[in-house]
Amino acid sequence: MAPKPPIVRAAPAEPWRPSIRALALAALLVLSGGAAGAADTALSGAEGHPRGRLPLALHVASFGEPALDEAAGRAVDDWNALATEALGLRVFAPAPGVAAAQVLVRVEPPGASRAMGVTEIDADAAGVIRLPVRIAVVGPHARGQVSREVVLYQVLAHELGHALGLDHVADPRSLMCCVAGAVDFADPATREAYVAARRQPDVRSSISGPTRRRTTRGSPTESSSSTAPRASGSGRRTARS
Repeated sequence: MAPKPPIVRAAPAEPWRPSIRALALAALLVLSGGAAGAADTALSGAEGHPRGRLPLALHVASFGEPALDEAAGRAVDDWNALATEALGLRVFAPAPGVAAAQVLVRVEPPGASRAMGVTEIDADAAGVIRLPVRIAVVGPHARGQVSREVVLYQVLAHELGHALGLDHVADPRSLMCCVAGAVDFADPATREAYVAARRQPDVRSSISGPTRRRTTRGSPTESSSSTAPRASGSGRRTARS
């Protein structure tokens, strides 16, 4: 039986330091006009949003507590800071209302799902992500000594990465980790990297490390915690975290 991910214990926050890797975000998020990959592949980085569509109108439902809503706001702000550095523009802006939102984040009650976050996303044959993108985030609970606020930040920032077209990766240091079965938690160095990243999640980690391209099998309505959404002409795919 594969070892379970380790319990994470809190560490003091550190300043968010700039990284030249942020420039890679432009290639990940904005369509270059090239054709998308085959319809039976997971998101590969070729899918995304036309630059003229940005910033996306975002509606985030309240989590019912000021501290949690502040954590959710930081996740959005950090994506915008990274995108501004890389692209010269924000990727998210407040929607004037739910009906006008292009990305909708709803809150599910604690225990509603084994997954902490779920993103419903699809792309057309040209690789353009269809709108709206819908995200469900389960009300957070502390994990080990990591606060609910840090857990919420990590989960929402991860799901917003999917909304922008980012796939799961096999790098334990990345915000977009992990591909099921691809991370060896029995390895001390890997375990330490994973724990450190969970203690102090950072959107900049989403553009470092290798991505993994996978074929999704099964019917269009099937999904699992280990597969990111497919680019397809019909149906919506679900990425669970």
